[in-house]
Amino acid sequence: MDIGNLHTVWGGYNKKDVMRKIDAYKSLIVLLEKNSLSWARVNAELEKIHSAPIRKMFVLMRGYSVTDAEAAFEKLEQEVKKHTFLS
Repeated sequence: MDIGNLHTVWGGYNKKDVMRKIDAYKSLIVLLEKNSLSWARVNAELEKIHSAPIRKMFVLMRGYSVTDAEAAFEKLEQEVKKHTFLS
């Protein structure tokens, strides 16, 4: 799935935190495509993803653009919804 470009900017979100959250979404999508999760497990995984902290970088450090990262998270969220009752 194409999540768009993640541009590096001064400040922004911590790159490792963003990639960790994207990986969690993608892993959940793979499991949903295999129909190997119960609804309770889907909800638990989504709760973990939503509550995962994403740190902002200091102004003098580089991270991913907040706008780009949030757009990527939204695309992944929509992909999850396509595979669940949340759509």
